[in-house]
Amino acid sequence: MTELADIFNQYGDTYRIRYGERMLPSHQVVMQVVVQCRTEQLGGCIYHCQHCAQTHYSYHSCQNRHCPKCQAQRGQAWLE
Repeated sequence: MTELADIFNQYGDTYRIRYGERMLPSHQVVMQVVVQCRTEQLGGCIYHCQHCAQTHYSYHSCQNRHCPKCQAQRGQAWLE
């Protein structure tokens, strides 16, 4: 499944070159944080289970209200 971050990664630079002068700064920020969401760019936490000795790394989310990864659960709850 294609994610919004994939589209921004693929076409974002071209879009900014073409329309960047007309884009609101807040829209440019949203494009940037959606791409960074749940990646190493925002950092994360390491979880280690002492019982099974497995380590899990969880990346931080951007928590932006426009991000589909961060707001999907809230949107679904609202719909229900």
